Amino acid sequence: MELPMLRRKRPRFAEYENKPPVSRKNCLASPKTLLDTKHLRPETSCVHPCTHKPEYLTDNKHFFDQISSWSDTDFSVKRALEHYNHRKATREVFLDDQVNKKFLGFHCDITEECGAEEKQHSWAAIEKREEIVMYGPYYPNYNSGDHSEDVIIRQTQELLQSDEFTQDWKVYVFTMNSPCLARNTSSCMINLVQKAHEWWSVYGVRTHIGFMRCWGFKGTKENLFREVDYGQVDCINQTQDHEDYVKAANTRPDLNPLCENVSSAIKHLLRSVNLSFSLKTLVQGQDWKSYFKNMHCVFECEPDDEKKALTQKTSLMIEAAQARLSEESRSFEGHLESGNEFALDYTFGPQGSDVLHEDMRLTFQRSWQEMVQDKYAELIRGKLTDDFNQCVIQLFVTDFLECTNNFLHIGRIQLSNEDAVEKPNPLTRSQGKRLRH
Repeated sequence: MELPMLRRKRPRFAEYENKPPVSRKNCLASPKTLLDTKHLRPETSCVHPCTHKPEYLTDNKHFFDQISSWSDTDFSVKRALEHYNHRKATREVFLDDQVNKKFLGFHCDITEECGAEEKQHSWAAIEKREEIVMYGPYYPNYNSGDHSEDVIIRQTQELLQSDEFTQDWKVYVFTMNSPCLARNTSSCMINLVQKAHEWWSVYGVRTHIGFMRCWGFKGTKENLFREVDYGQVDCINQTQDHEDYVKAANTRPDLNPLCENVSSAIKHLLRSVNLSFSLKTLVQGQDWKSYFKNMHCVFECEPDDEKKALTQKTSLMIEAAQARLSEESRSFEGHLESGNEFALDYTFGPQGSDVLHEDMRLTFQRSWQEMVQDKYAELIRGKLTDDFNQCVIQLFVTDFLECTNNFLHIGRIQLSNEDAVEKPNPLTRSQGKRLRH
């Protein structure tokens, strides 16, 4: 399959104009020697004389220890959860201003060329001395197991291998979501960090990884908060500490106590964040109707002609309740009160007895309560997951900062107004060669 690559050329920078052309490749290390931390001057398979300058040496033992630690998903999830629960201070994961402006400039070009996109995708740019090469965007193909970052790695590797001189190049990798940290195979984040180390050691290339949203362990591997339903939230909210919560949970047949780090995270969230939300945003279409299907059971034993009329009446009531929803955010208690008020004020009309109408009101109130409880728990799960994954990325960047500072920069891109964007010099656009992967 052929993939497009946009090649954009700059004029040569003034600082390089008087330098003689490079006639051979300056090899710093071979990929084979990267895992061998015993040798300070590894031999390479390159046919040209190779130099291994001191500034390219990194703390390989520390680096590979971190790789090993973060490759163990269970261990790193537990460690990150403890870190999240204790709210240990971490540095922000934003890119520095200069690199951020570079990404914003490239992003403007990609958006102008291919249109804006919110779903997961990746693109990259290689900044050489005399030109910039941009390639992408690429999208994940989950049927084949390919993530968008996999394509970026292959394309970047091919470009670096194809040139005679790469030292002082810079690679900018953009991905909408931060590279995943959990996957059936090696995660995208680990793959990119290892490749950045290789590209630096072999080619002298620095890598910058920028993203818009923190992804962390989110996905099929992220099951930390799957058991957080309303029953768990209510039990945690009514107890003072984890010990009291466990005792209370053990008295409820429908609850299995959560671990202390998870219950403490929920307790902290309930006490520190305004959890108001809009039902109209969270409940739509068939999801809405499914919560009120039990209302039809109220008149199941009625004669067929009355059942038909009552079914229509029930549908009108459910539609009327949905029509009253607004974008306004309310608290959990506020949404419960709103549903109760609607049920009490609703007029059914002449069809059916008062007793039947009262049963329909009560069933509506119970259904409404279940819906609000479910959406409240969904909101909490989402908030916990987002906050946790932001903490995960902060922890990951902090762990690797010391041993990758020379060659790798990872951070979230800060959107700014148009005037703050450092746009590339006007370039002549042309369709470059098409790369295979």
